Amino acid sequence: MISNKGLVSISAFMSSCDDLINGKFIFAGNKVANILKSISESPELYEVISECLKNFNYEKEFGRAKVKLPTKKGSFKLPEDNMTMIPLVFCMLVELQESKIDFKQFLADYFDGDDEDVSQFENFANQVIVPFKNAIAYLFDIEGQNKFKEKEEPKEEKKPEPKTTSKQEKYFADLKETCQDITEMLEIINVKEEVYDDILYLIDAIKNAAENKNTKTANAMVIGLIYTLKQVRKLRRYEHDFREAMEELYLED
Repeated sequence: MISNKGLVSISAFMSSCDDLINGKFIFAGNKVANILKSISESPELYEVISECLKNFNYEKEFGRAKVKLPTKKGSFKLPEDNMTMIPLVFCMLVELQESKIDFKQFLADYFDGDDEDVSQFENFANQVIVPFKNAIAYLFDIEGQNKFKEKEEPKEEKKPEPKTTSKQEKYFADLKETCQDITEMLEIINVKEEVYDDILYLIDAIKNAAENKNTKTANAMVIGLIYTLKQVRKLRRYEHDFREAMEELYLED
């Protein structure tokens, strides 16, 4: 099982990935460094990536991913296997940080794309960082169980659901209060329609999970909402409220 602080460390990793995805090329160096820092500070992530790096041939996989075409710009194709893709992207990020890859030239050679409205950096973020982030997220459930390791066979008899603790009750109350504050803010600020819909969907899911005392689902929806709120400057401040509530939930007495 993941440590009490593991959920927060994985959330920090996801947040650092989103910072790069939503950022600009000029700040890419700092964003890459933050991703690597978040990995190094999470024992759970560090363990998984270390395991993936065993017997991994970076030069071979990096060369295979670079698709060169005779008549137009090349493209970059990540391996379909997550256990190969994760160490490939990790090693690429290390080389980018160490300036072993000419990032600007790399983008021009393999991420030019057909849409002039989408930058090379955006293509890189969407085609490399998004799958990397999603692959890491897939390996961990929200309670911290590492799916990379073999799971125990489920028992035939289901264990009764644990009783709701006072910490959980406070957590659910805090979530509903913050969600209500966000809903009220949405009425007075301008938000893109698709982002607005996503926020309302996640808020409804959080409220429903709180009513049903489902901590696992509530946590998952909260992390999703945190990432979505980063797209709206006036709503980013609520990230602190959510993170504080989550830390208090898992804080040892």
